[in-house]
Amino acid sequence: MNEDQFRHAELLRGAFNEYLLRLYDSTANSHEPPLNYEFDFIERGSWSGLSASMVKCDLRELTNLVNRWSFLLWRWRTWTLVLEGREELERWGLSREFLDSIVHECLLLPASMRDTITWVATSAFHQVRLNTEPTYRDHLEGEPETAEERTKPLNRRQKEKRLSRMLKIWPSSKKFLKALGEINSKDYIKETSNYRNFTAHTIGPRIGIGHTRTVTRYLEPARALKQVGDGTYVYEILPSELTVSYGIGGMPPLDLEAVFAANLVEYEKARSCYLEYRALLETAVAEIVPLNKE
Repeated sequence: MNEDQFRHAELLRGAFNEYLLRLYDSTANSHEPPLNYEFDFIERGSWSGLSASMVKCDLRELTNLVNRWSFLLWRWRTWTLVLEGREELERWGLSREFLDSIVHECLLLPASMRDTITWVATSAFHQVRLNTEPTYRDHLEGEPETAEERTKPLNRRQKEKRLSRMLKIWPSSKKFLKALGEINSKDYIKETSNYRNFTAHTIGPRIGIGHTRTVTRYLEPARALKQVGDGTYVYEILPSELTVSYGIGGMPPLDLEAVFAANLVEYEKARSCYLEYRALLETAVAEIVPLNKE
């Protein structure tokens, strides 16, 4: 290890030690207690086959995801305190080593959590209806009806509509569906510069420092020179034609303080939606014939 590498290692070691001290300092950094795993209400019903195990397993994993998001935000907040007041290059190096991966995962969670809750709820309430309605079919929209057919993939809107139709027999489901629809809001997408879609499909904005996509390519209406009465020329737009143009653009880096606040709001929405789902599920499961414990 040369001298530069040694200094860098010392920087990382010192910053991580400070991070650990701040992480567990309850006076400086409070942390919301994790959601519990008390799912006894599921076991009270007389389910058929493996239905109860399926619903309970999915609820456990959904709980894990919400709890993990909360812990990631706790770590993000703690690293923000560690980096505060440091020189730009030092802050950049530490962020790249410790913080960027946390921020990246958090920024993807609103969209993925909305989809995950939709999937978990669809699976669970499908099983509830199978265990409470003798005429309810074990078939989901999008699934093939015959061996010759193929599965029809559904987009997010179609999946949420399918869930809404499935839940219509429970009037109290409106609160849950409303909470679900508020996750990954348009405001959040705007505040994070559409980070999820750009990073998934092209090149997204950097976290904290540095511009991307400094040269842009775009289409615009074509123009042609047209002579006017005084002998001069002006550009005239040709509305039926397009031309390719290149220009200096630049996507600025994400403001960590602003996107943390936006992500925290989305976490709180997801947590509230989770609680609405859990309450609705408990209400629905109560309709299943209770187990005979005699």
